[in-house]
Amino acid sequence: MAIEHTLGTGGPPGLSFDVRVRGRGDERVILNTVAIVLSVLALLSSTYFAFQQVSSMKRANYLPAYLALLNDFRSPTFHQHHRYLIQRLGVEHDPDLGISGLPAEAQEAVYDVAFFLHNIVILKRLGIIDDRYLMTLNNRVVRTWEAIGPFVQRERELVPLPHLLQILEDYAAVVAAVPPDSGRSLLRP
Repeated sequence: MAIEHTLGTGGPPGLSFDVRVRGRGDERVILNTVAIVLSVLALLSSTYFAFQQVSSMKRANYLPAYLALLNDFRSPTFHQHHRYLIQRLGVEHDPDLGISGLPAEAQEAVYDVAFFLHNIVILKRLGIIDDRYLMTLNNRVVRTWEAIGPFVQRERELVPLPHLLQILEDYAAVVAAVPPDSGRSLLRP
C-alpha cells in the first residue's frame, strides 16, 4: 500500500508547487540514480588521471636522454663549434663541398651542433620538451640553419639522403617566421 504525502512551498499561491512522494520505493530509485551518477563521475576522473599518469611516465622515460643532451649543451666544445659555424664556416668553405667535403674539424662542428638541435626539436615534437623551453634555443636554431643550410642542401644531392636534417630545417623555417616580440613569454604557466 503506497502512502502519499503532499509537500507545499508555503509561498504565494501562484508560486507554490506540490511534491508527491509515494513511499520508500521512490527514495530508493533516487538514491540508486545518485549512486550511479557518482560512480560514473568517479570512473571518468580515474580514467583522466590514469591517462595523465601514463603521459607523465612516458616523459620520465625520456628524461635521461634529455639530460644527456643538456650535458652536451653545457660543454665549451659545443659553444666553440656553434661560434665556428656562425662566424667562419661559410667564409672559409664553399657550400658546394657539402658536409662530406669539409675538413674533419668542420664536419665535427656541423654534426655536433646540427644534430644536437635536431634531437632537441625531435623531443619537442614527441611532446617530451615543452615549447617554452625550446623557445630559448629558437635564435640559435635559425642562425645555425642559416649557416649550415647550403652545406646540407648540397650534401643531400651528393649523398642520397633527401631528409638529412629535415626536421631541423622545418623547425628553423617556422621559428624564423615568428616575430621575436610576438608576445609569447617564457614566464607564462
